[in-house]
Amino acid sequence: MATIVNTCMKRIFQKSSAISNHLFRKHLLLTNATFSVAMGIAGDLVQQHYEILIGREDSWKPVRTAHMSAAGLTTGVLSHYWYIIIDIFIPGSSLKCVIKKVLYDQILFSPVNLTVYFGTVAVLEGSLKQLKEELLAKGSQIYTAEWLIWPPAQFVNFYLLPLRYRVLFDNFISFGFDVYSPYVKYKCKLKSDSEINVDKNNK
Repeated sequence: MATIVNTCMKRIFQKSSAISNHLFRKHLLLTNATFSVAMGIAGDLVQQHYEILIGREDSWKPVRTAHMSAAGLTTGVLSHYWYIIIDIFIPGSSLKCVIKKVLYDQILFSPVNLTVYFGTVAVLEGSLKQLKEELLAKGSQIYTAEWLIWPPAQFVNFYLLPLRYRVLFDNFISFGFDVYSPYVKYKCKLKSDSEINVDKNNK
């Protein structure tokens, strides 16, 4: 009996190892992109479901979810290459190196990532004219919230995890932002939108 159990466990371990090698070595870019798309979709579905429950929306908007999935794809691919680049320029996992990586990630990469996020949706929605205003108003709101979560999370990410698992970890930590970002994107009014509504009401 013990022999059978050991054989089964060995086969399970070998199978798991083969799957892990397939996902996180041979096809890492595809894996990272897929997880990022999935989390973008899941985050928006949670947010839209909440909006329907509280009566703010009447029904699910699949186009909006598709836009969030596209934003997940672009930011996921960007993150994949960012982690490779930062390890090239700041190799190692000493305390000094990790602190440098965390600071570069939050100060340099995070604004770029937010620009890609809002830029992707702006291209799909044909609202590029509002992109700068959205980045200043909505992007800064998300960026401020990120300072509470990402520095400690990225310290763990850079200090403990191998490169191949960083985007996966990133996606699990950022699920809250995958819910919060669609809320900020679609529910927080821009100044220009408020002015248009005021003009309509005056007429």
